[in-house]
Amino acid sequence: MSGLATSDTTRQKAVFFVNCYAGGAEKMTLFIASCLDASRYEVIFYIVGKEIGLIRNFIPEDRTCHYIHVRNYKDGLMGKLAKVMREEKPDYVFSSLMPINIRLALASIMFPNVKVILRSNNYLYTQSIIQKARLFMAYRFMDHLIAQTDEMRDEAVKVLRLPKSKVSTLANPINVEQIDKKLVGATSPFEGTATNYVYVGRVDRIKGLDVLIKSFGKLLTDEPDSKLYIVGKVEGGFAAYYEELLAIQKELNIADKIVFTGFKENPYQYMKFADCLVLPSRNEGLPNVVIEALYLHTPVAVTASIPVIRRIVRHGVDGFVTEVDDVDGLAEAMKSASKLGRVESAYKSATKEDFQKLFTK
Repeated sequence: MSGLATSDTTRQKAVFFVNCYAGGAEKMTLFIASCLDASRYEVIFYIVGKEIGLIRNFIPEDRTCHYIHVRNYKDGLMGKLAKVMREEKPDYVFSSLMPINIRLALASIMFPNVKVILRSNNYLYTQSIIQKARLFMAYRFMDHLIAQTDEMRDEAVKVLRLPKSKVSTLANPINVEQIDKKLVGATSPFEGTATNYVYVGRVDRIKGLDVLIKSFGKLLTDEPDSKLYIVGKVEGGFAAYYEELLAIQKELNIADKIVFTGFKENPYQYMKFADCLVLPSRNEGLPNVVIEALYLHTPVAVTASIPVIRRIVRHGVDGFVTEVDDVDGLAEAMKSASKLGRVESAYKSATKEDFQKLFTK
């Protein structure tokens, strides 16, 4: 763990703990931090993980940033979080990933004057009984929990027995300033006249990419002049899954139609110029990539992995929704969505002011 910054007593201090990956939960943490007025808050980031990771690329250079090295979340993380709170003496701490949330809430027992704000990154029904028990025990000690959807909020109140006053639904906003900045002068990464389908996210079994490749194979029967771009990094232990995906595309003889781009700091270039963004997930928290694609007027083909999907995507208007693991249904949704052209989103998110209100005592 690196050295600690000197406190600025003229402002309140907010410490944000963020996982080293650069997924939706991590980027939301950075966005919420950006909502705080720099004249009133000293914002400090601590990256948690085996390495500093890709998320460092997204943290502004003018922000104080430290690194907590852990081989895994059981590697003394709670003690390291407590050490940070003891030495930083923050007014607020924030986390947006369940394993860190649990340990941060428990570590905060020793610091009653620190306001603990957590964000739920997944539904409780996806968690084991043991994990639910951990959450039930730890979340007694947090001050406020942000839920991404009403269903997630209701779960927290019912299953974890949290007071309704301590849980609020704040639908994910998108960082339009960042997106617009990254698209200044952007040109299409695609060549020729092919219909271009894009997936953006980590290469992980929970994301259903095996179904996507099979669906794309069926789509090519009717639309042979199409290409699929998979924009994302192979995460953690999913190298074997990546090899499985390569085997599927080889078996279907469509490898020349699929491009694995790897991680891209600017995926918005692909999203903006795509004919359709596809999210074939088996489970989600709240799909930021879908919200971002709709902001960019790109139609979407999405699986109904969580109820809120059908509230975000207007079926037949700005995209098409199909069932999880439905190869034929996803192929039809992709074809139909690509024919919608540019679309207008009706999604309403939480505002910066909604998040700012939580950082008060």
